[in-house]
Amino acid sequence: MGACISKNSSARVSRSSALSASKQTVAASAPPGAAGDETSATGAAEEASRNSLARVDGTRASAAELERAPDGVCPDREEPGTANAEQGGVTEKKDTRETLAGMNSPKTLEAEAQEDDLKREAPNQDVPSEAPEGPKEKPGGDRKPAQKAILKQDDSHTEEEKLNAHLAYREKTPADFALIQDSLKANLVCSSLNEGEIDALAVAMQFFTFKKGDVVTKQGEPGSYFFIIHSGTFDVLVNDKRVNAMDKGKAFGEIALIHNTERSATVVASSTEGALWGVQRHTFRETLKQLSSRNFAENRQFLASVKFFEMLTEAQKNVITNALVVENFKPGQPIVKEGDAGDVLYILKSGKAKVSIGGREIRMLRKGDYFGERALLYKEPRSATITAEEFTVCVSIGRELLDRVLGNLQHVLFRNIMVEALQQSKVYELFQGDQLSKLIEAAVVKDYGADYVILDKENKTKGIRFFFVLEGELSVYAYAQNPATKEEERKLAATLKRGQAFGEEYVLNPTRPFNHYVKSVGPCKLALFTSSVLTATLGGEDIDETLDFNNKRAIIRKMYIFRYLSDHQMTMLIKAFKTVRYMSGEYIIKEGERGTRFFIIKAGEVAILKNNKRLRTLGRHDYFGERALLYDEPRTASVCANSAGVDLWVVDKSVFNEIIKGPMLAHLEERIRMQDTKVEFQDLQVVRVVGRGTFGTVKLVRHVPTDIRYALKCVSRRSVIALSQQQHIRLEREIMAENDHPFIIRLVRTFRDKEFLYFLTELVTGGELYDAIRKLGLLARSQAQFYLASIVLAIEYLHERNIAYRDLKPENILLDSQGYVKLIDFGCAKKMQGRAYTLVGTPHYMAPEVILGKGYTLTADTWAFGVCLYEFMCGPLPFGNDAEDQLEIFRDILTGKLVFPHYVTDQDAINLMKRLLCRLPEVRIGCSINGYKDIKEHAFFGDFDWDKLAGRGLPPPLAPKGETYAEDTEQSSFELDEDDTIVLEDEYDWDKDF
Repeated sequence: MGACISKNSSARVSRSSALSASKQTVAASAPPGAAGDETSATGAAEEASRNSLARVDGTRASAAELERAPDGVCPDREEPGTANAEQGGVTEKKDTRETLAGMNSPKTLEAEAQEDDLKREAPNQDVPSEAPEGPKEKPGGDRKPAQKAILKQDDSHTEEEKLNAHLAYREKTPADFALIQDSLKANLVCSSLNEGEIDALAVAMQFFTFKKGDVVTKQGEPGSYFFIIHSGTFDVLVNDKRVNAMDKGKAFGEIALIHNTERSATVVASSTEGALWGVQRHTFRETLKQLSSRNFAENRQFLASVKFFEMLTEAQKNVITNALVVENFKPGQPIVKEGDAGDVLYILKSGKAKVSIGGREIRMLRKGDYFGERALLYKEPRSATITAEEFTVCVSIGRELLDRVLGNLQHVLFRNIMVEALQQSKVYELFQGDQLSKLIEAAVVKDYGADYVILDKENKTKGIRFFFVLEGELSVYAYAQNPATKEEERKLAATLKRGQAFGEEYVLNPTRPFNHYVKSVGPCKLALFTSSVLTATLGGEDIDETLDFNNKRAIIRKMYIFRYLSDHQMTMLIKAFKTVRYMSGEYIIKEGERGTRFFIIKAGEVAILKNNKRLRTLGRHDYFGERALLYDEPRTASVCANSAGVDLWVVDKSVFNEIIKGPMLAHLEERIRMQDTKVEFQDLQVVRVVGRGTFGTVKLVRHVPTDIRYALKCVSRRSVIALSQQQHIRLEREIMAENDHPFIIRLVRTFRDKEFLYFLTELVTGGELYDAIRKLGLLARSQAQFYLASIVLAIEYLHERNIAYRDLKPENILLDSQGYVKLIDFGCAKKMQGRAYTLVGTPHYMAPEVILGKGYTLTADTWAFGVCLYEFMCGPLPFGNDAEDQLEIFRDILTGKLVFPHYVTDQDAINLMKRLLCRLPEVRIGCSINGYKDIKEHAFFGDFDWDKLAGRGLPPPLAPKGETYAEDTEQSSFELDEDDTIVLEDEYDWDKDF
């Protein structure tokens, strides 16, 4: 939520002329043999089960299959699109893009909140699906009025109470288990489950009996059970008309396993007697949660036992754990064979395995043992045959997948060692983040044998000034003169082992002659840094100058108004600072005079005086006078030197205005004005309504003392309590209060009274991105780059704080007065701890892992990048664009093939969309240990200037003309009462933070 309460139109004008007009629901128009979500999902789900990466039969997906993992096609090759749609006039379709658990979106759903850690195994289907061909330009047209959001509570108890009358006890026979297991494996929602999870769900199934005419499910009522027919026949009715009949082994009601939507059909027992196996949604999802979280924890523990992974960070270990594959081996089955190519690491999770060389048994492996690490590092052939002695379960990871999620393992391990060693060194203070990365990448890695003299006084010919020990051990000797003999001798100064560094004194003093003798104790591996590398990384040989620059940069980055200057703007600003010295008692600025300079204290101390009275003192790296750079106003206090000498870094306003200008200058002025204003509730005057949603309205208000305008979201306490959303509202406030990014809505403060909670935010006047892309037509590459890059920067900021947004879509993005984006509506956002299980978001933008219920992380937001980019450049949505119900949408997301319209020819864009819309989050671009760096460096952004975007130096694709609000684009009969006043009253407990 933000300046505009999020909403989705109940009907939307399509951006693709290929969409058919005003369809009825699938169930209503279904031919005989089909009945919406009440029919069994067989073919697609069976294909999903066969192609799942971690198959239930324990076999491993091939490298070729792994290549297909993102979307059924290799991400580096184009899948030809289909073009069967006619181009023509504007058509409309029912909007099924409803937010499932957003605070203020239509048809809102609250699914079971389930948080914890687990392993996810996503399907990798190859089910064909045609992409509708969109127009070369998006049609215009008015949006339909937004509907009131309906927050659906969990009505599962209603269906459960009715079914209790049919509940019967039955001891499951082997035949019963086989029937249930086969049906589950063929089901869309269960297609990615492993054997253990299938077995657990089979155990959880309850038995129900019915007589002829008994109603199992009723069309229009909330559903919470999934059923498998044990015996008898059952009729499917849509609008009281029989459309299908089902018998033994058929399954129905699968959408209920995902969320509590209304039943799309009525199911009635048609035989004299019938029986069903059924499982309730909460039981289903809780079972998956417990099994998967336990599985993740066990795998994480096993991974910790692998010694050569010990130098990985916790985040890196979690990434690998997510990518581990479960494999089962029968007694006598070889796991690896001597002499075969090795590219997989195995860890025994249970059972035991025999190690043999040349047919001779060497030893026995048991739970927690591992083998194959050298295969990952050195690509060596298998040195032994390992055979399962009993039923054995392993978790494994191959080199190809490991390279995708982590990068070259040896490189990552060495990099971690260097980073950890640098953090313990004084040299670390010299470098900023990007400089550290460049330094580490520039290291020369060399191997040395035992007793090898690596460095001595003749080092000047080698130029080595600094090194890390990556492997092995070495001795460092210092040269010193013997007082007795007056001869120079070597004395042991230190013994260095893995992870230790040497040479910082030679970095801090570049001209100092090398005066040490370094010799290996045994074989070792070092990362070496020469004078030229250090000079190039630091940008020069003047160490003091580099320290000054980095200190200024660190200080300015902490300042509220300068925090988000571009790197170029920041560098130019820092270089503009001059050093000025003031003596004790000398005035630096005087109260009442016009300010023209900004100061940072390099050394010394100053006193702040007002009316000649000392208020406080400031010391090293404190700053003052920043308002003088933006405003022409008198100084509010005097500042004088308080120590014998004060050295200041100073920049003049005239120089500042040459560096920071145009949109960025206007943005900074607005930010500091908002930061400085003290807003009291009684000083706000309502101007008009600009939006409305489930819980209330958003009003444009004016702060009377300053004439600054804000958006005030008024949330009905009654609605929040009735829908049990107190915790969501509190979390939303907490997250919004922490956000401080130019592309995210800024929360100023909150208020409350007996009737409402109030969010006061900055006013965003440029309308929704959704409306903007309809005006622009199909986006050109540069336009799509601008919007996607802006979204990436906003979400990256949230992810760095471990916040998942979970409802990314163009409707939740506004444009400011300059045309830059503002991410709004944090009703679905969550602070992540481990994995989340809640089904939340808008169906068309949901990642597969969110739908499947086996847990997800921040990676779900990255999937939505791909959906947005596809919508920007292709027109329709990539999955479920023509779907009339949510099960169709979910099925297409899980099993549909990603194809592109013929008019989309940008291969870089196509490749990025494929890699973003990868069903395996472990290999989805942006989800590896490199994070969003991989997205930013993708070829699609090869000609894009991220730094200019951050500095507001790029022209937006659409510059708003005037002001546009959600209320303007929707038909509304609401008229603002002239006496629309706000009353602030009592305090309450649950909303005490407002």
